[in-house]
Amino acid sequence: MKKILTCTVLAGVLVAGIVTSSSPDSRADPNSQLVMTTYGVGTGTYNDLAAVSDSLTRVQGTQVRILTSDTSIGRVAPLKAGSAQFSRMGDEYYFGFEGIQDFSSENWGPQDLRVVWAPMGNYGLMTRTDAGIETFEDLKGKKFPRVTANTSINIKLEAYLAYGGLTWDDVEPVDVSYSDQTEALETGRLDVLFSSAYGSNLEELASTVDVDWMSMDDDSPEKMAAVNELAPMVTIGEFSGAPGMEEGESARNFAYTVPLSTYADTDEQQVYDLVKAMDENFDRYENTTPSAGEFALDKVLTDPLVVPFHPGTVRYLEEQGLWTDEAEQRNNDLVERQAALQAGWDAFIGPADKGNLAQEWTAWKEEHLDD
Repeated sequence: MKKILTCTVLAGVLVAGIVTSSSPDSRADPNSQLVMTTYGVGTGTYNDLAAVSDSLTRVQGTQVRILTSDTSIGRVAPLKAGSAQFSRMGDEYYFGFEGIQDFSSENWGPQDLRVVWAPMGNYGLMTRTDAGIETFEDLKGKKFPRVTANTSINIKLEAYLAYGGLTWDDVEPVDVSYSDQTEALETGRLDVLFSSAYGSNLEELASTVDVDWMSMDDDSPEKMAAVNELAPMVTIGEFSGAPGMEEGESARNFAYTVPLSTYADTDEQQVYDLVKAMDENFDRYENTTPSAGEFALDKVLTDPLVVPFHPGTVRYLEEQGLWTDEAEQRNNDLVERQAALQAGWDAFIGPADKGNLAQEWTAWKEEHLDD
């Protein structure tokens, strides 16, 4: 009889920076209640996670409690404290691993994180047709979004500019929240917006404004190197059928994961049981949200990019014939990198200028770790 994890979703709210105290060993107990963190109630990431958990509730197993936070630190802190085992994270899975951005602080530094399950998503730049933007070089001088309180998106926006040989100095930055971009494009406050490729808000926008999707058709080494230097967590993917597209039209743009992640010391069997349950019960939740279908085994990322996969996930992928020698080597290299980052941080943090940690840590890594 197959072993299946079952969940009961208990919606919880996490105030950023405040976590419930618990034993550090709670991550290593596969029989304890599972606690997961993610973005706020109503976001796509929350809805996906709730749908997965709710579907698994229908089969006997472990309860799951979902804690929400709008900040990267708020989503990772419960894992570090041991009061949560898993998190559906944004780019903080990479930022934490490297000890950069919000994690360049005395209380954090490099975190020994691992990817558990990595559904992919397509994202891109949508423009007003009347803005006259046909190439990425044409973004020069245009009203370009700078999304408030969202470092991970702004890094990707900077990477788009680099693809066109541009920087923030070459565009007219418009500070705007992620959700307000559609209205800003409609009213002309923006010439371009950044979004996932699908969504009802984009459908509504495309019904009132002529729009186009930019496409990264030039994959020359120079352009790809410019993107990778700023946003190594992205790949280039192709999508079609997005709002504003004609039948048969497609665009090449960013594809990246908002993965379910955990720390390296989370029990291997617990991780294995979870990923097996998500796979074997996929038909229970695949149509419950617009993006839940990306949790399918044949769609998730199976090759490590910037953070290693957890051993429990590796074991399941091996059983499914989806773990290659190349993936194993890349995973081992990333595990070794984390060990070097941890050792490097321990040597770095003592004499470092505490008021300038982010810049000094980046410079230290470039000198000691990066080619």
